[in-house]
Amino acid sequence: MAQNKKTLAIGAAVIFLLAGCESGGEPDRGTPSNDTRLAALSELESISVAGDPLADIAGPVKIISELQYGRSRLIAYVNSDSCGILATSKDDANANRIHLVSKWPAHGEGSDNYPAGPYNSASGAGDAQTWASLLCSKNAMVLEYASAEGGAPEQTRGPVTVAQVANSPATTRIIVGDAEARKQIENRVKESETPAAPAHTPSAQ
Repeated sequence: MAQNKKTLAIGAAVIFLLAGCESGGEPDRGTPSNDTRLAALSELESISVAGDPLADIAGPVKIISELQYGRSRLIAYVNSDSCGILATSKDDANANRIHLVSKWPAHGEGSDNYPAGPYNSASGAGDAQTWASLLCSKNAMVLEYASAEGGAPEQTRGPVTVAQVANSPATTRIIVGDAEARKQIENRVKESETPAAPAHTPSAQ
């Protein structure tokens, strides 16, 4: 009887070890992945704006963000294969008007200026004091905008982050995208604007 109990105990131990080995080979499904999926611009929630500033654009248009600067405003939008921005005066839609459109880069095209890329680019001016540049990817837009009114916008709507461009207080950098994309781009900007530490030169002996 004692011999039978010993045999059963050994068998149970072997089964336990085998089960442990098999379970150890499975991935830990409770551990979140380090790769966070970025939402495409076309997946972001649309907003409504006063008037119909994009009525002349062909195809479905989805307005993602709006920024108000005194008597002017800047609108960021996407359609089927591109993103764009429209800057106009609130009083006169044709005054200092800037309309930039850039298609999403095709496979193997575009630049990697920032995370959430690759990006295509476009730029233009309304007058000597009003201009804009646009970097466009499927997951984010990075804009620089300057107007005669200067400074930061008085109001922003939509998934957007705004900061003054270093050494250019009249110019704002505008990042449009989901929270993770904006965070990654902001971190890259901070890294690029942080001055490098001076190299240490050993003193002569």
